[in-house]
Amino acid sequence: MKSQFFIKKDKNTIKNKCHELLKKCKIFLEKKDVQLIRMALDIAIDTHTDTKSGKGETYIFHLISVAQIAVEEMGLSTTSIICSLLYDVVKLKNVSIEEIEEKFGKSVSYIIKGLVKVSELNTEKIPLQSENFISILLSIADDVRVVLIELANNFNCIRNFESYSEKEQKQILIETVNLYAPIAHRLGLYNIKTEMEDLSMKYTEPDIYQTIQTKLIETKQKRELYINKFIEPIAIELKQLGFDCEIKGRSKSVHSIWKKMQKQEVPFEEVYDIFAIRIIINNSKDEKADCWNIYSIITNYYQPNTDRLRDWITVPKGNGYESLHTTVEGSVNKWIEIQIRTKRMDEVAEKGLAAHWKYKEASKNQVHDNWLKKVREVIENPTAKGLYDVDKADKYSSDVYVFTPNGDIKKLRSGATVLDFAYSVHSNVGDTCTGAKVNDKIVPIKQVLANGDRVEILTSKNQKPKLDWLSFVISPRAKNKINRAINEIQYRDAEEGKDILKRKLKQLKVEFNDENVFKLVTHFKFKKILELYQNVGNGKIDFIQIKEFFTILEKEEKKKLEKKNTEKKDQQRESFDKYLFSDKDLDKIDFSIANCCKPKSGEKIFGFVTVDKGITIHKTSCPNASYMIKNFPYRVIKIKWSKKEKNNIELINKE
Repeated sequence: MKSQFFIKKDKNTIKNKCHELLKKCKIFLEKKDVQLIRMALDIAIDTHTDTKSGKGETYIFHLISVAQIAVEEMGLSTTSIICSLLYDVVKLKNVSIEEIEEKFGKSVSYIIKGLVKVSELNTEKIPLQSENFISILLSIADDVRVVLIELANNFNCIRNFESYSEKEQKQILIETVNLYAPIAHRLGLYNIKTEMEDLSMKYTEPDIYQTIQTKLIETKQKRELYINKFIEPIAIELKQLGFDCEIKGRSKSVHSIWKKMQKQEVPFEEVYDIFAIRIIINNSKDEKADCWNIYSIITNYYQPNTDRLRDWITVPKGNGYESLHTTVEGSVNKWIEIQIRTKRMDEVAEKGLAAHWKYKEASKNQVHDNWLKKVREVIENPTAKGLYDVDKADKYSSDVYVFTPNGDIKKLRSGATVLDFAYSVHSNVGDTCTGAKVNDKIVPIKQVLANGDRVEILTSKNQKPKLDWLSFVISPRAKNKINRAINEIQYRDAEEGKDILKRKLKQLKVEFNDENVFKLVTHFKFKKILELYQNVGNGKIDFIQIKEFFTILEKEEKKKLEKKNTEKKDQQRESFDKYLFSDKDLDKIDFSIANCCKPKSGEKIFGFVTVDKGITIHKTSCPNASYMIKNFPYRVIKIKWSKKEKNNIELINKE
């Protein structure tokens, strides 16, 4: 792509450019690495001192500029800097690839081979779709640093577009629009991507570009006055609250404005958000909390469009971009985009992978290999997880920031619900919570909250905590408060239930004792007496259920008693079969006088057959006579006093 011809050049200028590059490298590289870069510069200068690129720029300047872009904009290091300086040396066959490998190692020689292959690619024959370009480029370049160096090369070419021939310009534009600008976008190199798009438009759509650029210049003063007035109250409050912030107002790029005009089908004057304000927080200790606090301050002054809220702090973009974006309505119905980020996030936003993996190329371990692999994944697949540290994403995603109706910020765990929020306000608010208005929409207490939600809790005096609430709240505070409230409610219910049960049993003429209470516990299948009292107290067990239980129990116990008596009589009847006797057996039977009535000779008597004491003699008027005759008639026998001998008795035979 680069035509070469020879001229003489002021070597002092070349020396200054080299010194500038080495000075930047010394900041982060070891002494031995700087020496290797100096060696590469010497070889490049010897080859290209009199070589000119296109129509004007001395070619060694181009190579040094490419190396500087690789360092400053992409965070590349020693290997890539050397390759940026030397690949044309090999292409021109001034130095062999074997010599390069001997002096600088296998990695340098391998990347240079890839760069030579890519430089020979005829892009005019490739279909004009970025995916085709990227696929072909990656198939040629095994090492992704080849792509990054070519990106830096193209960027410097489009910057110096007018230095090239018409044919070269055409090729530069094709590669910029269809290949390198999309790659820069995927890698988060937004400064490079924006400048590439603007410069491409400048040369492909010069009239439109110039019109928009002119209008931006014409409206600059008015725009700056509006921005200054807009940010004034915010800046004052931020300072009062101790925030160290830098606030910038900037117009969107010409290319971005043109795209908005096309999409919205409006002229320049009616573009929705032609400029944006960026708030950069210096020395932030809690990045996410600080960003959301500033969001809260802004929305206290200006009404936000919640549909335009973009939270790339909790889950950054695949290329590592982190920022909190909101669009608010300023005066005269003008919508303004505000970007809130920390200084570190701003560096990431400006330099993409360079800020995330700054100079990681210099490391000699697995980190370096992983970095290159991730870069390739992002280029191949824009939806890949990319360069962002997953551990950091997990850390950030563990928090969510929401707001009260007054704009106070609340920090909750990710996954927190409306009920978690309610308990974070006050335990009474949580205990009586029935739902909430989230961004002016009514939602249930189980609703999971998202970053930036504005939450107004709805309550009812009739509401009280329930056991199932524990299944969806996630904050320890909410769980503790719910458990405590439920325990208090259960204790009150138990006390009240015990009193109710006493009264109800008294009405049923059932004694309130441990035995009867335990019967109820068993019947209702509770594990503890406390559960019975609680369920009586809260009305889950009523008087009818208790009455039915004891009515059935009484009937069952009566049946059991009757059955028991019958069985006892049968047993006794069986036992007395053993004591059947005849007249001749009387002499063998023992007799005794009953102590209960102590009958005397001559008084009317009867005999009662006992199990082990023979026959006891009772008066017919004995107090126990009727009981014995009624219940044990088979054990009663007729006897009388003997006439033969005093105090003797004799059996009266049945007639």
